[in-house]
Amino acid sequence: MASVLVCVQPARGHVGPTKPVVAALLEAGHDVAVVTGARYERVFADLGADVTVLDDEVDFDETDLNGSVPGRARLSGLKLGRFDLERFADAMPAQLRAVDQVLARGVDVVLCDPLFAAGMALAFRRGAPRVLVLGFVPLTAPMPYRPAPRGIGERLQGAALRRFMRWMTAPARETARRHVRELVGADTELSFMDWPMRSDGVLQLTCPGFEYPRELPTSVHFVGPTTTSAASEHPLPEWWGELDGSRPVVHVTQGTVANDDLGRLVDPAVEALAPDDVLVVVTTGGTAPSVDPLPANVRVADFLPYDELLPRCDLMISNGGYGGVNHALRHGVPLVVVGASEDKSEVAARVTWSGAGLGYARGSLPVPKLRSAARRVLADPAYRRRAGELAAEIAAGPTIDDMVKLIVDG
Repeated sequence: MASVLVCVQPARGHVGPTKPVVAALLEAGHDVAVVTGARYERVFADLGADVTVLDDEVDFDETDLNGSVPGRARLSGLKLGRFDLERFADAMPAQLRAVDQVLARGVDVVLCDPLFAAGMALAFRRGAPRVLVLGFVPLTAPMPYRPAPRGIGERLQGAALRRFMRWMTAPARETARRHVRELVGADTELSFMDWPMRSDGVLQLTCPGFEYPRELPTSVHFVGPTTTSAASEHPLPEWWGELDGSRPVVHVTQGTVANDDLGRLVDPAVEALAPDDVLVVVTTGGTAPSVDPLPANVRVADFLPYDELLPRCDLMISNGGYGGVNHALRHGVPLVVVGASEDKSEVAARVTWSGAGLGYARGSLPVPKLRSAARRVLADPAYRRRAGELAAEIAAGPTIDDMVKLIVDG
């Protein structure tokens, strides 16, 4: 049996895809230690893992980021994005101290969150165990990657995107490089976002058809999404019987965390679809939509079980969370994605490129444009057909037991 260390940031979108992998490793009889934040200590301990909690200086509460991360509340927009990326990179020394406590007990392989900066240090440290990455963000290497441009317009767009991303990631890049040099004595030109390319392999939680093809310096295994969401976790609402196929179902979500302002996507989508003969199913994470009164064709819940909901959906309108989008693709649901923060612009670009829907790398869309996009995807069977092809790729991919073998045996 192997000894596996799993390192994961204390955020729902990171813990969700990691938890099933930890459970499978434990069920297969392997020893599993987890390094994460205090908020998720019980989640992994209840599975049977040995949990080490991060120091307060690098721990945070995703439900109160401004309160738990000093200096964050005064920032917004692009400055906030740069700050968050640098914060991830600057956590490297404290994270590595926690990791080293576990490594001292003997570890065969480390499975790392791509935004857990200590993984970058381990990838450059001589004599470290094998380091694998659980890829629940898009593959951006070399940051930012796009397929070969078609025409002058795409070339100009690509050049502008590269300039922007160099500026956006500069603080995190320099901070990460400094820490790697100081902690393990290695110099690198690698971007913080691209460090998984230095690892021993990436278990990417999607299928090949949703990622740009290119040569990469490490092994990438497309394993499909791992997150599950069943009725045992989220009870069904009283109106569930209306999802009977009598009219198209459109699911609208801003993800599990970014629900402080539903005016970015949920409210415009509700207004956009109000005149259409569809059933609009909204999940809010606990925040109430500001559209009052709600249109007659709208149903609202805090959370819903995706493995029950998505097979009943004809379209998902999302802010571009990688896990949620791939969960939709697992069930063959076409998409309209509107998102620009974190990695969401990369997800939006892949939705359009893959043919599974329409993606807009923007924080919001006007109601008429959002209505037009939804109607277009619902009306054109090519989007549903392509989403179905990606669902078939996911279904044909590795099982969770195959993932365990990849982690343990290489």
